[in-house]
Amino acid sequence: MQKIKLIWDFNGVDSLNTAKHFNIHLKEFLEKEEIQFHYTGLDPVNDYHNIVYLVIDKQYLDVIKHALKPQRAFLLED
Repeated sequence: MQKIKLIWDFNGVDSLNTAKHFNIHLKEFLEKEEIQFHYTGLDPVNDYHNIVYLVIDKQYLDVIKHALKPQRAFLLED
């Protein structure tokens, strides 16, 4: 199964707190919708830019794309 990495960008002085909060709700959404995922996380780029990412199997892409609208997506090679 192909894996997809979805990314949400958060910018601004409070972007770290916003990204942390979004990551909590992302996990709640995945649990509620019973979507299996490989991992999720948060990466600080700098003081004003943070990203939240999610790695899922390709079969879940449409559900998450339409509900949560990630800014970017990458196909991961095994």
